[in-house]
Amino acid sequence: DPFHVEFPLPFKAVVSTQSTGQQKSIQVAKAWSVGEISVDVWKSLSSKQVIATLTLLHNYDNITKDIIGQLESAFNFGESKNSEILFAWCRVCIKARYDKIVDRALQFVTTQGRMKFVRPIFRDLFAWDKFKQYAIRVFEDNKDFYHNICRSMVEKDILAAKA
Repeated sequence: DPFHVEFPLPFKAVVSTQSTGQQKSIQVAKAWSVGEISVDVWKSLSSKQVIATLTLLHNYDNITKDIIGQLESAFNFGESKNSEILFAWCRVCIKARYDKIVDRALQFVTTQGRMKFVRPIFRDLFAWDKFKQYAIRVFEDNKDFYHNICRSMVEKDILAAKA
């Protein structure tokens, strides 16, 4: 190809698919998943890293109620004023079947109407037999609070959960 010219780079290109912050979140999520909880490590995380860590933690299938209790006791994620942190924490707790988060999660989704938060939490609760009917009742009692599209999507999720 007469138009193709290669130029040597004056440095060695190193390509990483993960930033240092992402790597730290991965390491912390892995540690937390087995109950290795350090307040010093937590204090070193940015808000974005905490969100990423909790989001990664949601992907683990070995999170026990005991680990959830330790994390909540150490960091009070359930009281976070950061909606992204609270959302990710609620999802981790619901997946681990941590009963104590249910009322907090429902309070969150009935005061924070964004579909990106509302729908996943309701879906998680609809999949939990113990709290499915309670979550449906809370949604029904508050459905006028939600935007039409959000309300419609959650109603479809309820139908799917009942099927």
